Amino acid sequence: MIQTTLWIIAIVLVSFVAYLLSYVRFRRVIAQQTRQMIALMKAEDIDNMQVGNIYSETDADFADLERAALGLRKKYLRLRRQSQEERKGYETVFSGLKEGIVTVDQNLRIISFNASFMNFFNWAPLKEQPNYFLQDVIRDPQIIGTFKKTFERPQIHKNEVDLFQLFVTPLPSRNENESWCLGVFYDLSEIRKTEKIRIDFVANASHEMRTPLTVIKGYSELLKQKLQTDNSVASIELLTPILQSTDQMSDLMDELLNLSKVEVGSALVKREVSTAVLMEDVMFELENVLNLNSKKIKFENKADTILANYDAVKQILRNLLINAVKYSGDAREINVSWENTGSSVQLKVKDNGPGISKEHQDRIFERFYRVDKGRTRDQGGFGLGLALVKHHMLNHGGSVKLVSDSGSGSEFICEFPNN
Repeated sequence: MIQTTLWIIAIVLVSFVAYLLSYVRFRRVIAQQTRQMIALMKAEDIDNMQVGNIYSETDADFADLERAALGLRKKYLRLRRQSQEERKGYETVFSGLKEGIVTVDQNLRIISFNASFMNFFNWAPLKEQPNYFLQDVIRDPQIIGTFKKTFERPQIHKNEVDLFQLFVTPLPSRNENESWCLGVFYDLSEIRKTEKIRIDFVANASHEMRTPLTVIKGYSELLKQKLQTDNSVASIELLTPILQSTDQMSDLMDELLNLSKVEVGSALVKREVSTAVLMEDVMFELENVLNLNSKKIKFENKADTILANYDAVKQILRNLLINAVKYSGDAREINVSWENTGSSVQLKVKDNGPGISKEHQDRIFERFYRVDKGRTRDQGGFGLGLALVKHHMLNHGGSVKLVSDSGSGSEFICEFPNN
């Protein structure tokens, strides 16, 4: 009995020692394989590693696992290298662009930007501050508002602020809870400088031309009076075109000077203007023009007042009505309406004439541009009326657009902001 017990104890001890030895060996193998796997997953240059240093020759399962891990690591490093090269390529392209580019998320947190954007706004990000918001770089509320508007209404929005032209476009979202948009800033400083030179030239040239025109007109009128006294009818007929031409040149100089003043964009003094009183004043001025052309104004007023400069908006309405009278053809009625939309007041002037074809609509607000050049000269126009309307609207922070097509009349819509 005692001998049997001793045998059992010996067997148990031998088994326990064998288990301990196997456990120690197995753990050593596991630790070795784990260290190899960790080294493999951290390796940055697998292509130069010796395969024999990685694959286990003692365990086929670990060897297969290491081969799979090696393949995944190689693929990961290849994709990472490719991504880094593409990123460097994009950064090289963006850094070479003169336009300022910035990408922001729905919270206006800056995701990416280029060097031109930093230069435009004199901004240098700090390494210790990882996150910046658009408000940290740009203080202008119009620019911030354009980005916010893009997230509210996902479409391209355009704005001109000081020396920048801004385009903001939505970008495809990576997930449902995230949205981005891209802002592109165009530097208009050189364009503005060129425009100022042109405006100054037109203003100075117009001013200098007024003196000789005044002399020519004065002496022509004196000569006409003398010829009338002498009853020289033939000479008077020859002199009449000279006087008419000097009058036209004088009117052109006045319009050019007016346009130059408007283009300078000096601060406007805005106040509440009664639309009814404004309409009455313009109608009084154009009464003879309307009667001579057999035109009738149909007036609809859904906005009692407008926040604007009285003289400027009076000229806008006057120019649009004269334009409608000239080009409404045989149609007798011209429609004028004021409407308050809440954020703005809209002025609409619509004629029922032949309309303006699409090919001309993009250029209709350019200086001296005429749709029918021959007919316009006969009617005494210079092609500056709509250019004045456009610049008056820009100075008010508003806009003007044309809705027209051949045979359907033309409608000009001016939108005045209520602030």
